[in-house]
Parts: sequence; C-alpha cells; structure tokens
Amino acid sequence: MRNDRKIAVFIVGFVLAGVFAGIFLPKERVKNSEAVIRIGAGDDMSGILMEETADELASEYEVSDTLESSSFQDC
Repeated sequence: MRNDRKIAVFIVGFVLAGVFAGIFLPKERVKNSEAVIRIGAGDDMSGILMEETADELASEYEVSDTLESSSFQDC
C-alpha cells in the first residue's frame, strides 16, 4: 500500500472515530445553568495565572474564592 493511501485511510478512520464518539458516547441530557465550576492551581506560577484569570472573569461571571486543600502530585 502506498504512503499517500495509508495517510488517507488514517485520516478517514480518525474522522469516523470522532463522529462515532460524538454520536454514541454519553452526553448531558439537560444543561444545568446553575452548575458550579471548580478550578484550582498550585502555589507556583500556575496559581498566579489562575488568580489573574479569575480576576478577569469576575467582571462577567460570579467568581468566589473558596480555599480548600487537596493534594495532587506535581512533577
């Protein structure tokens, strides 16, 4: 099989896998507009960036600062 045909088969297979995943995998039945999104970051640069992002979003959305401790393994 030639390389261009292999590439075409791979791309078609990838697109079909995405379509089948979109059709057959479970979805939310009803959109919950009152859902709370929880975000978090570490104490390094990612925490500073997350605080800046939350400050920017506070003008459009209700952003509350709740401190909870949860451990995660970082590098």
